Amino acid sequence: MRIFYKVSGLLLMLFFVASCGTTGTVKKQKLSKAEDNYITLAKQMLDTPVNPEITADTKIKVGMGSYDATLKMRWNESIQISVTMLGIMEIIRIECLPDMIVFIDRSSQKYAVEHYADVPYRNFTGLDFYSLQALLWNKIFVPGYADPEMAIQKIKMSEQTETGLTLTSTEYDYVFKIDSNKHLLQTSKSGLGYNVSVNYGNFKQMSENVVIPHNIDLEFNLTGNASKIGIVLDDVSIEKGSWPNRTSVSTRYKRYKIKEILEPFL
Repeated sequence: MRIFYKVSGLLLMLFFVASCGTTGTVKKQKLSKAEDNYITLAKQMLDTPVNPEITADTKIKVGMGSYDATLKMRWNESIQISVTMLGIMEIIRIECLPDMIVFIDRSSQKYAVEHYADVPYRNFTGLDFYSLQALLWNKIFVPGYADPEMAIQKIKMSEQTETGLTLTSTEYDYVFKIDSNKHLLQTSKSGLGYNVSVNYGNFKQMSENVVIPHNIDLEFNLTGNASKIGIVLDDVSIEKGSWPNRTSVSTRYKRYKIKEILEPFL
């Protein structure tokens, strides 16, 4: 059972330190000269997506191991990651809501609830629900600025080449690398003694205006200790579902601190 705690602990660490459809050939949308003013592109990548929900079967890869999970996201409302045993029985659930993170351990009947202001490393990263959802939705973001009209004022272009451009947030110094097809390839952040990156690949066309990366690689190096998680999406749907935003926790479950999960992996 320890391996499920390790997977969950690393997922939470990466968040804190960093923070059924059909597919086809991706339509290429080259950067035009009119977008030398990068503001147009940045606004598109900050704005509300045309698909307000994503659900997917997921493989979480840690080291040589691979673990079944499901991912459910509803824009501005909920993010749910469920780690399962044999793809059938839910063992652990991580639920990110606008005002809190909920961790549920089904096997031990324990749970934890934390507000973003209380999670480790937040003072360095500024991550909140809206930043986490942007990371998983392949969007750019500025921590603390959920309104795109406010966030755009904190985005600047640091580099532009024939192959794409690089944007930087003036708050918390996140770096976003975008290719010439307008795909966000990487979000990264470096600081004293640590660096974090989220890399996106295997982009697939889900509808005329929706392209979703099916591979997400999260990496961090904290004081010389490197860790990596690969997330592979399958059977992705952008259709509206009926799942609840928040999971009800049984009164039989015992509450504890998320810090108790993370300490073995620090």
